[in-house]
Amino acid sequence: MGSVTPIGFTLRWARPVYVGESDKLDAIVLGPADAVRWMQTHFRYKRGLVYRRAQKLCHAALVGSLHHDFARQPFVDAFVEQTLFEELHKT
Repeated sequence: MGSVTPIGFTLRWARPVYVGESDKLDAIVLGPADAVRWMQTHFRYKRGLVYRRAQKLCHAALVGSLHHDFARQPFVDAFVEQTLFEELHKT
């Protein structure tokens, strides 16, 4: 019989990341599960190396193959890239 892999849905980063849409930073991403949820829900640009790296490391943190704090900066990088993408493609 197979084993069950525990998922770290409650993992929290040492420092949260403040995110938002437009010019408001009105939401808080507390850990890798929040980061994955935010990227799936709010990112329009879901491709590229920065986005894929953030996704990969957040998922790795959730399954315990990477310390969760190592997924924070890649998420920040992906958020910054997304913000720049949104600025360039404003309609």
